[in-house]
Amino acid sequence: MTHDWPAAGDLLARRYRLVALLESGGMADIWRAEDELLERPVALKLPTDTTATSAEALHLAWKEARLAARPAHPGIAVVHDYNGAVRPDRSVAPFVVMELLTGETLAARVERAPLPWREAARVGTAVAEALAAAHASGVVHRDIKPGNVMLTPTGVKILDFGISAITGEPDDDETGATFGTPAYVAPERLDGKPAEPATDVYGLGVLLYEMVAGQPPYPVDTWEELEQARRTRRPELPPELPAAFRKLVADCLGDEPGLRPTAEEAADRLALLGAEPPPPRHAAGRRLAVPAGIVTAVVVIAGAVVLIGRPEDTGEERAAPPLPAPAASSARPSPSASTLVKLPPSPAASRRATTPAPPPELDFDDAVARMRSAVETGRDRRQIRPDVAVDLLNLLDTLDGAEAPGVDARVADLRRKVRSRAEEGSVAPARADVLEARLADVDRAAGS
Repeated sequence: MTHDWPAAGDLLARRYRLVALLESGGMADIWRAEDELLERPVALKLPTDTTATSAEALHLAWKEARLAARPAHPGIAVVHDYNGAVRPDRSVAPFVVMELLTGETLAARVERAPLPWREAARVGTAVAEALAAAHASGVVHRDIKPGNVMLTPTGVKILDFGISAITGEPDDDETGATFGTPAYVAPERLDGKPAEPATDVYGLGVLLYEMVAGQPPYPVDTWEELEQARRTRRPELPPELPAAFRKLVADCLGDEPGLRPTAEEAADRLALLGAEPPPPRHAAGRRLAVPAGIVTAVVVIAGAVVLIGRPEDTGEERAAPPLPAPAASSARPSPSASTLVKLPPSPAASRRATTPAPPPELDFDDAVARMRSAVETGRDRRQIRPDVAVDLLNLLDTLDGAEAPGVDARVADLRRKVRSRAEEGSVAPARADVLEARLADVDRAAGS
């Protein structure tokens, strides 16, 4: 590129106005730009390589955009467009247009200080879930490193699919240009093996290691240094870290790709590590204090005493509170009985109890919103596989209104989808029950 192109103010493809250079790398520059057609800020990626032919460069930009857009997952930066701009020398500069993210890269965060291991596990969970979605769509990123992970106010995002490939695609790069950074490259890539998801899992292991140690397991700059380091030592994390965390990192960094966990398995193990420990249990026999402000009532059902109240946090999604149930009794609660807690009644006793009155009417749009919230909560709690959640949310988008033609058929399709996904294990049973209840609300609202 010439010294005066690109520059702030340049208009690319008659649509994207360059605003400011955000980052300059070895292979590409990232610009903040304004999409003047849709009037929104975007990030625009321009390659620094000017030696490739116009057709070759456009193909590479198209491949990157296509592969990045293939997995629909909130943990992967959205790609809006790819195109080409004419340089002053009349050659074509391809570019990829992505969502403009706020926040900082994981590299910048680690440079300040290593992360606590539990926080590292939570970041790793988000990365692993996004990788699992990419692998499910047949895409291997091949360049997982802290500089390609963004910490944003809305969550963790994976960036830069510049050297990604389709699973099984031959690795015919003899120059090493698409190998990435030596410190983060899996050993099988140096052997020229076809693209495979295990390569990304190795990158995840390096990521986890660096988050807690402050540097990658092999802090090298050249391929020769990497080869020497792998021959002479094996990286180990400090023994004060939890054994389960150290074991997962070691499994991800294994030399044999087939012995590494899948991204989905790694996400499951990391989710357990990243979960906050439960509060200490009350000692046996201690009376449970009822916090002030909680409305309580004691209901006797088949000889069992049950404390009913409205706790601060029941664990159910806040965005979709359960429908209010009718009062179980008109009697005023006994103040002295507010701390009595016994086991809930048996299922048989529950069935013998009086059937409650039907819940109040619900607006159709509210019912659909509650269903959407239940899907999103299930996805966030890892009770619904990410790609299944996307499928369910897309089906919900087709429910335009209670009066729309075919709404009953689409609700029935949603119900069949939930049941089949629950049977195959991609929706947890407890979450499937919640979704069934929400769909019953949608059915009832549509018919009212």
